[in-house]
Amino acid sequence: MRRFLASKSKKLRDRLSDRLLDFQPYIRPLELEHCSIRFLYATAQAARWYDPLNEATRHELDWLVSNIAPEGATIIDAGAYHGLYTTVLALSAGPQGEVVAVDPVPSNQAVIEANLAINGLSARIEGCAISNIDGEVAFSRESCGRVVGRGGLRRPARRLRSIHPDATIVKLDIEGLEFEVVPAQLGELTEARVWIVEIHPRRGRDPELVIDAFRRRGFDLWWRQPARATFEPYRGQSWTDRTTLVAIRSA
Repeated sequence: MRRFLASKSKKLRDRLSDRLLDFQPYIRPLELEHCSIRFLYATAQAARWYDPLNEATRHELDWLVSNIAPEGATIIDAGAYHGLYTTVLALSAGPQGEVVAVDPVPSNQAVIEANLAINGLSARIEGCAISNIDGEVAFSRESCGRVVGRGGLRRPARRLRSIHPDATIVKLDIEGLEFEVVPAQLGELTEARVWIVEIHPRRGRDPELVIDAFRRRGFDLWWRQPARATFEPYRGQSWTDRTTLVAIRSA
């Protein structure tokens, strides 16, 4: 039985490898309401996610460009994956802005670099995970992975302040670690006036843990309402699906 299962598992892996080899990367224009970019669809996963761009993500990018005033900002994009947000934010920040893309996966870093290049943009790329330590963490083996308690690959890890202590906009998509990182590090980035955080609720991870950290420091909160995929002021609603929270420091 064990040999049979091992054989079936190997055949499945071989089929998946063949499918990956069948995919040919391509570049296509990606039009948003306030800007347009050219985007490299480097993997089948990226093509599924971004081609076409779903309405929730499209609305989110347009809302961010319109409402957080990124021109001239210093931006950290942590959990940058293939650089969609990095590219849009770098374009919106303009030549006076500064963007740092953070991702621990080497192949993702290469795609980010390519997407910036084909749009005539530049950003610093940091090959590390975000954590509450400066050192190393175990990281899962997926291209869109996460910090894990054990197993996985050893990857460098850094706190946000060591990436850029003067960041004015911070975007986090760190697959659940936001519940640890935001409460611990929010007070360290004193210049950060906007936080864009993808929240990943699950058992033991109540969004209120993150929300309370922002409220106690006087941030106004907006969220992407999951049912309508539109941004609205956050009024204490509860939710169980992943969505984006935007915290804007009150004037």
